[in-house]
Amino acid sequence: MKKILVGFAFVIGSVVAVEAQDVAEKDVPEAVKSALSQKYTNATDLEWEKHGENYEADFDIDRIDHTVMIDPSGKILMTKRDIEEKDLPQNIRTAISQNYKGMRLDDIEQLEKDGNTYYQLELEQKPQDKKVVLSQDGKEVTEPAYWD
Repeated sequence: MKKILVGFAFVIGSVVAVEAQDVAEKDVPEAVKSALSQKYTNATDLEWEKHGENYEADFDIDRIDHTVMIDPSGKILMTKRDIEEKDLPQNIRTAISQNYKGMRLDDIEQLEKDGNTYYQLELEQKPQDKKVVLSQDGKEVTEPAYWD
């Protein structure tokens, strides 16, 4: 039984480790760092993680959180940044009020992927919070998935 528990703990630890690993800047490929610095010249508080083969950069610009996913060749795959509720388009605010009644908007991020804009929301309601991604027309989508 003890061997099974140890093995289970090892498997769980391995799965978590594969999900995201902190990476020192010196270990990030030059193409990846260059892609980030060309697009975000004033990024501060930069931290790197590796997700599978891709690199995730977390940083601030003017005290606003940003995250960028970049492949090893330097192609930016997806971006997200914190936004305030007042910055949401009216149709997104309408979709929230119609489809998520009684839920409090906790966290809002704007995603950009493949030239499309999405809005990632964390909604609070007891007993279960809800995380959703809305397309520009206010419809809930599963792709891209919610990006923690």
